Amino acid sequence: MSLREELLAQEYEERTKPRGFVYFTNTIGQVVAKTCRKCGELKRAENFHHKSDGFGQLGPYCRVCISVRDRDYYIKNREHVKKVKNAYYHRKKSKQLSFNLFDDNK
Repeated sequence: MSLREELLAQEYEERTKPRGFVYFTNTIGQVVAKTCRKCGELKRAENFHHKSDGFGQLGPYCRVCISVRDRDYYIKNREHVKKVKNAYYHRKKSKQLSFNLFDDNK
């Protein structure tokens, strides 16, 4: 049984967005499943990252597509990413060292 058939059997409402993307809502209007914009597969809401301004409080791309995108970016820009992370680490470390926890705030 496919996910679409399973959701229809559970009496979720199927709707279509203008670009042809399909999503399912429950009785109170929460998005239960939707299609990923990149791979076009229908997936449950748990397979999408939370995004406060996204449709149904979900991001447009599934977790798998985001993971592939991030991995490809890291492979292409490895030195730049390492440089940025190293700078962030040293900036945070110097802030922690300069912050004295034992000062009396009188």
